[in-house]
Amino acid sequence: MKKKLINSQLTNMKTYTMYKEEMLTLAENVFEFENLPEYIDVSYLNKTLLYNGAIAFFKDEVLGVIALPFNVLGELDVYGRPTKIMTRSYNGRYHKKLNKDEFVIMYDNNGRYPIFLDICQMAERISLSKRTIDVNIVQQRTPRVWKTTQDKKRTLEDMLNDIDGMMENIATYDSLDIDDMNVVLAPAPYVADKIDMHLDKEWAEFYRLVGIANLVEQKKERVIRDEMTVSQGGIIASRFSRFEPRKKAVELINKKWGLDIKVRYYDGEPTSEKENKDKKDKEVVNNDNISNNI
Repeated sequence: MKKKLINSQLTNMKTYTMYKEEMLTLAENVFEFENLPEYIDVSYLNKTLLYNGAIAFFKDEVLGVIALPFNVLGELDVYGRPTKIMTRSYNGRYHKKLNKDEFVIMYDNNGRYPIFLDICQMAERISLSKRTIDVNIVQQRTPRVWKTTQDKKRTLEDMLNDIDGMMENIATYDSLDIDDMNVVLAPAPYVADKIDMHLDKEWAEFYRLVGIANLVEQKKERVIRDEMTVSQGGIIASRFSRFEPRKKAVELINKKWGLDIKVRYYDGEPTSEKENKDKKDKEVVNNDNISNNI
């Protein structure tokens, strides 16, 4: 029994870890940066913003413009912004003290707090729903709790083993009285389909938090544009909250060090009329090439 409990707890933890890593990966990769200095690790930049809520850009004499996490030193200004910071590297071997005019801070959102804990909480709820579905499906099997007399116990165990072994015909003694065997615990009602619907709503809540476009719609009729626009309102607000501080930071960085960094939400599709036109032109060219080859 203890072994089964340990295995169940390990499965719970593995399920939670799987969803947490998947959700963190999605949250980290919704932004696309262009023309970043070559030495900056985009993955580390995104992770730091997610875990710490902020990262500092500054210019190193050797490495050029880089981005690292930091600790606040001294007092804050009238808006609560740091006036002096100490940057630190991942390996702990690099530290640099910077004054107000020597760095630019990029925040993950307008609230200036890390959303890592929010994602962990959502991952816990999603993993709980998923494990509940697993348990509910298992409980649809033959009942596991039977009541019988002591002298019939071994016979009952043999019969259950035959059932688990997918035996079509089960032989037993003619003295066996089936009425001596009673089911105490019946299968649980099947609710996995309802939990699936709840799971979709939990994922929609996560998508809203990180600004990923989605549409969870249970109605069978076609969704009109106005309904879709209203349903996406929370996502648009979340996108603005996470995109605006990045945009402002990029503008300050470009102005301060003469760079041409760009940032945008990554949807996997062109986001401007020009890009849409370029995409259509490429599709036409590709289709012409295919026709010529045929």
